[in-house]
Amino acid sequence: MSMTEEQRTKLDLAEGIVGHQFANKQLLLSAITHPSAIEGKPVKFSYERLEFLGDSVLGAIVASEAFHRFLDIDEGGLTRIKVALVSGTSLADVAKSLGFEGIIVFGSSETGTGNRGLHSALENVYEAIVAALY
Repeated sequence: MSMTEEQRTKLDLAEGIVGHQFANKQLLLSAITHPSAIEGKPVKFSYERLEFLGDSVLGAIVASEAFHRFLDIDEGGLTRIKVALVSGTSLADVAKSLGFEGIIVFGSSETGTGNRGLHSALENVYEAIVAALY
């Protein structure tokens, strides 16, 4: 697998933040790569597919934790807890606090946009990393 210096640096940063050394570096690289950085390559090289899986994994984990921690809350209350914790804003905020801004590999078409899509990219990378860990 041939990588740029930027990709290697961001992989190292990502592993440091997550606290896990990935045997499959390509999986982690896909998890931190914005679709703009893979123009002309298959979708598996960006976070899009992993984001799909991570969303479900994260939802299941949060639902299970809420179910077991809040024994007196009904289904509607549990749903509100889950929705609040896995919302795009919550995930983006957590990703930002973890330092994910510095690990996302963007393509040249996104570089000059003034971080216009950063909020959604943070959310998507968070979910993709959850999937990669899973």
